[in-house]
Amino acid sequence: MSQNSEFISESVYGVDCPYIDMQWERGKFFISNPVLRLLGNPGGIKFRWNCDKKILAIGATVLDDPDGYPVIGKNYSNFGSLSMGCITLISAIWKSMDWDRGLKYRIVARYNVPDNIAIFELDSAEGLEIIRNVRGGRQKRKVVNIENLNNDISK
Repeated sequence: MSQNSEFISESVYGVDCPYIDMQWERGKFFISNPVLRLLGNPGGIKFRWNCDKKILAIGATVLDDPDGYPVIGKNYSNFGSLSMGCITLISAIWKSMDWDRGLKYRIVARYNVPDNIAIFELDSAEGLEIIRNVRGGRQKRKVVNIENLNNDISK
């Protein structure tokens, strides 16, 4: 797609960059808060996938749209970002793009103003390593013995 006046690139947003992350292992999408703000904080979102052009578009829709995905509940975090699963779409994208299943992919959005959709060009995806907790589970808290602490302070 050519860069023209109806598209806003990621450089306009700086740190507050609209992006999505996709991960094969869990069949998950993570949609950042700036994407939802671009769309006007919708009640729901709708995916449009074009396999030939390798483009994924996310558009705003109403909460009760049967073809949409609601932007409420457990999946919508306190920070306004959305985490959701859609293994069917993830599988189709991975098959089309021939991506490594051990990585997650981040794609920055371009916004189409007239259609109110965020466009993600899959060819521009950046493969990122999935950081894993080697210990498994939450890190253990350090226990401090108060007596030893008091002795160290008095010295």
